[in-house]
Amino acid sequence: MTHEENTQDTAKFVLVLGAGGNVSKHTVPLLIESGHKVAALVRNPDHAQQLINAGATVIVQDLTTLDEEGWARLITPFDTVVWSAGAGGGSAERTYAVDRDAALKAVDALEELGEFAPHFIMVSYAGSTEATAEDDGGSWYAYVESKKAVDKRLLESNLPFTILGPTRLTDEPSKGLNVLTSARNADSTTSRELVAEVIVDAVDRGGLQPNPFEFEDGDTAVSQA
Repeated sequence: MTHEENTQDTAKFVLVLGAGGNVSKHTVPLLIESGHKVAALVRNPDHAQQLINAGATVIVQDLTTLDEEGWARLITPFDTVVWSAGAGGGSAERTYAVDRDAALKAVDALEELGEFAPHFIMVSYAGSTEATAEDDGGSWYAYVESKKAVDKRLLESNLPFTILGPTRLTDEPSKGLNVLTSARNADSTTSRELVAEVIVDAVDRGGLQPNPFEFEDGDTAVSQA
């Protein structure tokens, strides 16, 4: 079998949610380079042209406006859906709306699709299901509680899902990873480019183990981890 034939056989139709973000700017081109067909969803139309130039089809949509039926219509055509969306440190209200409420509606829609549900990749963070924060009414507390709620919901489901748990994100180049199997160092960091590489690997493989897959910068190639 030629490389081209192999690429065609393994190519997936992938929806990237939050495609205008700092992780997705690496993810979308890497997915396309890997032979996948990518639809990139953004809220801000200013991000569209860069994604089109990378070879993606662009959907402009505010995730917070979708009900369960709207989510079902959006995700049904895809083999894999990557959740890389987030409020990005805005208000607590916006954080709950995006990181919790919209994500939970997406999960509800996936469950309604049953055996036809696409593989759902949730970009979260290491330790999300046990994390706590001071309830000061701010966006960080809202983020911690939102990610905890969604990740626990996924873990209790029978969906085909993968939760990715990087540590504190940086813009350093990817040099490899270290899979976390025990307590994390408080100073641990993870390259956003590395997160994108792990996303592509999860798409290619249809999932990763352990799940949640928690990781940090290291020296092991993603393909070997």
